[in-house]
Amino acid sequence: MNVATIENKNGKLVVSSRVVAEQLRKEHAKILRDIREKSLSKFGQWIIPSKYKANNGQEYDEFLLTKDGFVMLVFNYEGYLEFKEAYINEFNRMERELTLKKDSYMIEDPVERAKKWIAEQEEKKALQIEVQIKEQQIAEFKPKIEYLDTILKSQDTMTVTQIAADYGISAKRLNQILHEEKIQRKVGGQWLLYTNHMNNGYTKSETTEIQLKEGKNKLVINTKWSQKGRVKIHEILTELGILANMDREESIKGGI
Repeated sequence: MNVATIENKNGKLVVSSRVVAEQLRKEHAKILRDIREKSLSKFGQWIIPSKYKANNGQEYDEFLLTKDGFVMLVFNYEGYLEFKEAYINEFNRMERELTLKKDSYMIEDPVERAKKWIAEQEEKKALQIEVQIKEQQIAEFKPKIEYLDTILKSQDTMTVTQIAADYGISAKRLNQILHEEKIQRKVGGQWLLYTNHMNNGYTKSETTEIQLKEGKNKLVINTKWSQKGRVKIHEILTELGILANMDREESIKGGI
């Protein structure tokens, strides 16, 4: 059943009497005669006289039926229940769709149309402001992740001196911060991770043997920070308000 033949004519849903005739397998002339003989044509708001151009270029009469006009006509014919139900359901569906799609430009009262337009513009403006706020928040957050991106791209280990330099502080100061944050402690003059951090993969230690003046050898642990360890340090320093040089420069640029 092809109910897609219902048309929207200037906001009014109609189906041609020609389509009804075709789907009921009746001659169009018979449909026209029934409309006229039953005086249905007097219901001009429901059954609308119209013209159509045939393939031969000639114009002929037809009627455009609204949902009410369709009901008035086809319910004079016995049977065709599936046809009637399908068309009425489609009329109802399209009416609901039209109601949802109505906007300010379909309001006839110019004052109400203006109010609707103003409301729409205010809503658009509010959305634009919301977008700008989100953009600013992203821009404010971006410097905080610039150095983190650099860390994640690198697979190399770094000494505490190298990491500290990235933040503009001394290795001594960074070691002290990591001690205060319970990441490492000093044992025998060397910084070692607390037990609860040892298995987190923060460091990669190398043991070096050095010769003392007395001719004795001593084992020294050379600790380097892994990528994961650098991220941990970055999180700690960022929380303390200590930005990496790269991030600080970006913040300054953003404030200009």
